[in-house]
Amino acid sequence: MLSSLYAPFDCSSKASWSPRPSRTPLAQCAFLIALLGCAGAAQAAADDGFSPYASLGYNYDDNLFRLGDGQPGYDNTRGDYSTSLQAGGLFSKTYGRQDIALQAKVSRVSFRHFSQLDYNGKDMLADWHWRLGNHLEGKAGVSYSEVLAPYTDIVTRDRNLRTQRHAYADGGWTFHPSWRVRLAYVQDRYKYDLQSQTYNNRVDEVNEAGLDYLASSGSTIGLQVDQVKRKYDQLRSIGNQLIDAGSTQDDVKLKVVWRATPVTTLQFLGGWADRKHAFYTERDSSGVNARLQATTVLDGKVTLDGAVWRQFEGVESAQTSYALNTGASVNANWNLSAKLLANASARYQKRDYNGLLVAASGLSINDSSRNVSAGLTYVPLRLVQLNLSAYRESRNGLAAAIFGNGSYRANGVSFNINLQY
Repeated sequence: MLSSLYAPFDCSSKASWSPRPSRTPLAQCAFLIALLGCAGAAQAAADDGFSPYASLGYNYDDNLFRLGDGQPGYDNTRGDYSTSLQAGGLFSKTYGRQDIALQAKVSRVSFRHFSQLDYNGKDMLADWHWRLGNHLEGKAGVSYSEVLAPYTDIVTRDRNLRTQRHAYADGGWTFHPSWRVRLAYVQDRYKYDLQSQTYNNRVDEVNEAGLDYLASSGSTIGLQVDQVKRKYDQLRSIGNQLIDAGSTQDDVKLKVVWRATPVTTLQFLGGWADRKHAFYTERDSSGVNARLQATTVLDGKVTLDGAVWRQFEGVESAQTSYALNTGASVNANWNLSAKLLANASARYQKRDYNGLLVAASGLSINDSSRNVSAGLTYVPLRLVQLNLSAYRESRNGLAAAIFGNGSYRANGVSFNINLQY
C-alpha cells in the first residue's frame, strides 16, 4: 500500500523488513516463521522492557506517481507492486516516576517495476515522560525517520526520500488543583535527497503557551497562544528575483476538552490566526483557524472518531507556499471478536492555495481530495497479526493540474504479516 510508505515512523505499527531484496516471497515467509520459533526466548527479553518485532508487507497501487486520468504512465505503466520488510525493537521502562521509551527499526522497500524507488530506511525515537514532585510534569523527545515522499504535488518518476528530524519538549505546572499553566516547543527539520526538490529543505518551529482550568469531571477549558515559524534553507527563484518563502503564524485559541460521558469526548481547538510572509506581504492572511473532534464507543465494541477543520497549512511546492484547508473525516473500528478487528475511514478536504507564484498570478487556485479505506486485522496467535486493507484516493481541481499531473484516482491493496515478541 503506497500510503503506508509515507506514514510517519511508529515502531508500534509493526511494519516489515528484508535482509536482502533478492529473497523470494516464499523465502521471506519462511524467514518470519523462523523468527516466530524464537518467540519464547524473545518473550523473556520483552518482560525486561525490550520487545523485538518483524514484519512483511505486500502492496499494490494502481497509480503510483499520482498521474492524471487518461495518462498512460511511465513505460506505459501506472501501477506497481512493492514489498516492504522491517525489523526493529521497542524498549520501555519506568525508573521511579520517570517513563522512558525507545524505538528503532531498519527497513527495505522494493518495487517490482520501478526499481529506482527501492530504498533502505532507518528510523528511531526516544521519549521521556518526566515528573518532578506532585505538580510538575511533561515530555521531551527526539525522532529520526526516512520515508519516500508523496508524489501528489510533484511531477517526476525519480526517488525522493524525505528525512525528518523531530525534537520536542513540553511541561505543565499544576499550581492549583483547578489550574495548570503549560509551555511547549517543537522543531522539525526536513531534507530531500532529490536535487530538484531541495528547495523544500526547511525548519519548522512551534512555540506554545497555555493556561487551563481543570474541572473535577476531567474536562478542561483554557486559552492557548502559539507561534509557528517556517524557514527554508534556500531562497526561491521567482522570475529574476531570489525571494524568501518563509512565514510566521501567530494564533490565539480556545482549547476545550469535554468528557461528555465516560465513553464520549469532544475536543475543540480554535481561534484567530494571523499569517505573515517574508515576501509577497500583500497576500498575508488572517482568519478563523479551528478543529473540532469527537470520539465515542458504542456497546464497548465500536469506536467512532470524527473531525471537522479549517486550518492554514504549509505546502511543499515551488509555486505556492501555503493553503487554507477545510475538511471532515470519520473513522470507525469494530471488534468483531477477540481475534478479529474491522476498520473503515473516509476523509474529504478542500485546499485553497496562496503565496509565491499563486499570489503573483491573482488566480483562485484550489483542489479537493477524497480518501476512503477499509481493512481487517486478524490475530491468530498472541504474537502474530495479519492485516488486509484497501483504499481509494481521488483529487480534482485546477491545483491538481498546476502542481501535479492533473485530476486523478488511485486504488490500492495491502497485506501485512506482523510479529511482535
